[in-house]
Amino acid sequence: MKVKGNGRAIEQSVLSVKGREGFTLIELLVVIAIIAILVALLLPAVQQAREAARRSQCKNNLKQLGLAFHNYYDVYRVLPDGGRDRGTDPCSGCCSADNRGEWNWMYQILPYIEQTNLYNEPSDNEVYRTPVSVYYCPTRRRPARYPTTGTAKTDYAGSAGDSMSGYNGAVVRRSCAHPVTFADMVDGTSNTLLIGEKQTNPKNFGGSGGDNEPWANSGWDQDQIRWADPNYPPASDFDHQAEPPTYWSSRFGSSHVGIFNGLRVDGSVRSVSYNIDKEMFRRLCVRNDGLVVEVD
Repeated sequence: MKVKGNGRAIEQSVLSVKGREGFTLIELLVVIAIIAILVALLLPAVQQAREAARRSQCKNNLKQLGLAFHNYYDVYRVLPDGGRDRGTDPCSGCCSADNRGEWNWMYQILPYIEQTNLYNEPSDNEVYRTPVSVYYCPTRRRPARYPTTGTAKTDYAGSAGDSMSGYNGAVVRRSCAHPVTFADMVDGTSNTLLIGEKQTNPKNFGGSGGDNEPWANSGWDQDQIRWADPNYPPASDFDHQAEPPTYWSSRFGSSHVGIFNGLRVDGSVRSVSYNIDKEMFRRLCVRNDGLVVEVD
């Protein structure tokens, strides 16, 4: 059987294929430009969504720490403290404590954040080297051990009040002030800062002052406490990159834009602006001055 017109059909098909030679260079450039514009428009939105998730996780970390403090209080009827330094004088000395009974609040609450095994770990060095994820803000960094010191760190600090030695905050130095109870929150548990994110130089994570000691046993210093100093208000990590690595920051702060997250004694977590009135922030950090705190 013959198929009529077969040669003509084939010829037309070949001509049709030859006529479709693909996109021109200009068309390709236009498509690439459109894609680039769409990516540029979508990328900020994606980054904002990721930061919102990280900020939410940071707040959740603080909520867990608040629950741990309250559970600790239910058992011991006092709040965890900031430990102390080594030496015979509890209110002086330097650096890490001599024994675990004088380690800071981060070690003391381990059984209440599902870290009982780490709490009972017999090797001090192993405790120092082990990162605890709830102590890290995901906006700043991942849980890690830093090669400069070989130890893990923390992104949160207890509130010592309005000075390092005033002992008028929710976290006090062991043996230098009586253990703090809820009754000592004269200003109210909802008006007193318990824990906040700490400002740290992003160019020297794990090595700058206040970020260079073992998280569980740093002594009474800026690694695990911060305070309200009128000359050094809360600040972003990125505002103080010019400071030398040896600079010891006493500030609260974070890698978030515009705010750091703070846990109050009642367990609520709220964001605090870097532009907060200095006097209002001091009142927020001090537990017993009897002054009104006008901060949401």
